[in-house]
Amino acid sequence: MSSGSASTLPFIVVGGGIGGAATALALSRKGFSVVVLEQAEELGEIGAGIQMPPNAFRAFDALGVLAAVEAVAAYPERLVLGDMLSGQAVYQVAIAEAFIERFGFRYGLMHRGDLLQILIDACRRSDRIQLATATRVTGFQDVGDRVVVETAAGNGYEGRGLVAADGLWSSARAALFGPEVPRTDGYIVCRGVVPVADIPAMLYSQSVTMWGGPKLDLFHYPLRRGEIYNIGASFRDPTLTPGASRAIVGRDRLMACFRDACPHVKALLPFIDVSRSWILYDRPPIRNWTKGRVALVGDAAHPTTIYISQGACQALEDAVVIAEMLSRTEDIEAAFRAYENARYLRAARIQLTSRQFGDVYHAVGVERELRNHLLAAARPEALLEMLAWVFGAKGMDSLTTATSVA
Repeated sequence: MSSGSASTLPFIVVGGGIGGAATALALSRKGFSVVVLEQAEELGEIGAGIQMPPNAFRAFDALGVLAAVEAVAAYPERLVLGDMLSGQAVYQVAIAEAFIERFGFRYGLMHRGDLLQILIDACRRSDRIQLATATRVTGFQDVGDRVVVETAAGNGYEGRGLVAADGLWSSARAALFGPEVPRTDGYIVCRGVVPVADIPAMLYSQSVTMWGGPKLDLFHYPLRRGEIYNIGASFRDPTLTPGASRAIVGRDRLMACFRDACPHVKALLPFIDVSRSWILYDRPPIRNWTKGRVALVGDAAHPTTIYISQGACQALEDAVVIAEMLSRTEDIEAAFRAYENARYLRAARIQLTSRQFGDVYHAVGVERELRNHLLAAARPEALLEMLAWVFGAKGMDSLTTATSVA
């Protein structure tokens, strides 16, 4: 890319996943030109299901893809926590009209691939966005009035700023703040999707159900207009070596880990694809996500565990807020600092709360009994009140919701 006035250069987004595509779309809707650099040959997502609470839908609205998401999502009847050993539901709350009235949007369930495709299609419809696949970034330099990016193919790109959406193992984060291996508690998750028609009626539920067990969990819910079913299970492996990206899980091992589970959970295990397994990682919260003309978004900035379903949601919020801040000033470094200041406490609270929920799900012994006792006595609305700061109230715009801490 030839040199010119920095103010005419595009923003460069590294990473074409959910966070990167959302950021590109958000920037384009504020009038900025964007180049997305993705190392994969095709833009796609191999993951399974993700939950999309109301704060995600608020971001979809700001990104202009709300209708497309609503058309493909599935919608649960309730959120349920079951005890894996007894097979009993210990807590549940309905997701009905009162929920929508309170939070302004529904609670959706999406296949990650469906969501990414919606975002990519929206990017392709924009004449302000260039998508460059098979483009691996090998380095970048902030040279004062612009950022210069190098790629493995030897092609150079110049941008007025760089937004790194390169995930948990972010090389941009390592370049800015030093290399650090993500942390893990040793949990491995196996998950996949199957046609709803393949699930026996007695095992199917329209609800989001989490079965909590001693250092185990199993979850299931419908996706894609209720046509497919997402099933996943995780267990703790204390021998796991930190830094590994994948773990090999055999069918026999999975069944052995869940040998004490209730019959309902055991009956669902054969539907899980053990060939697709991930080690669950996160990182401790950090104060700084930006440096000069470079900013981190999504998992590059604040990777979280899965237990309150906010990883992708927070990347969507990042996209909306960083674009908003850049639209307010021509000082890119100041805009990036404003984005960081607006987001870091909320993201930190998400990260810490998610770990706490994981401890509740995986409780052992007396802690498990206490969990069941307290939740059985809790009002159905208790969870919604606890997570109201996450979901956001009706009438709050995307920016206000995204930056709210309390």
